[in-house]
Amino acid sequence: MRGRELVARGPRMPNVLSRRSNLAFALACLALLAIKLLFAFYPGDFPGKDQAAAFSWPVVLGVMLLGLGGLFAERSLRIPDSFESPSRERQAAMWAICAGLLYGCITVGMDLYHPGVRSPVAKADWPHLALPWSIPFYSFGAVLLEFMLRLGALCILVWFIHVAVLRRRVFGPVFWAVNLIVALYEIAPWMMQDAQRGAWGHAALDLAGPLYLSNVFEGWLLLRYGWFSPIVFRLAFYLVWHILYGGLSGPS
Repeated sequence: MRGRELVARGPRMPNVLSRRSNLAFALACLALLAIKLLFAFYPGDFPGKDQAAAFSWPVVLGVMLLGLGGLFAERSLRIPDSFESPSRERQAAMWAICAGLLYGCITVGMDLYHPGVRSPVAKADWPHLALPWSIPFYSFGAVLLEFMLRLGALCILVWFIHVAVLRRRVFGPVFWAVNLIVALYEIAPWMMQDAQRGAWGHAALDLAGPLYLSNVFEGWLLLRYGWFSPIVFRLAFYLVWHILYGGLSGPS
């Protein structure tokens, strides 16, 4: 009985292809491709540095392959699936949407309290794309970034260390160590900017800011509810911060 229980708990790769979350992954990939083709007709410029490169075929296809590898790594890690049951779907959606909307409101409040603070990755003082192009643009960005960070970097690195190197030992410490490192991606430009100015205290405080903590929280969402929840979180955040606030209160 003991041996049969151990086998039953192991990852079953053929069953992966029948999961509803794989259908969601395929639809997310199709959305990336459709929006990439749509932006061939976009007449304007992008608000952030190197954002145009995100719409190149090598980047789009490369991130999709990275996400696919992360999807299989996530299954091998036996991370719960938010699509297992309707009740779990509702719980995952509630956490992701409410937290994303709250984080969006916090970010808007910080921008109103400290106006004129320019992002180090922005090309202009107003780091938002105008409506209606902002809707597909930030939907594309949410999926692309989460494929790269949570499915790609987080799941694949945790799988490599926990499964390939440590033979499925000490999962918790490995996951959280990698999660804390991956979460540095978005605040790294801010920390480098502070370091170049010699403001080492500000660079250290960035680790206690909402941008870094939100990325750490997204790792928890993935661990608790699976890969799709961080995408929902980021979509809710972008809705408030970029689409509504950025689209309705921008410079005329």
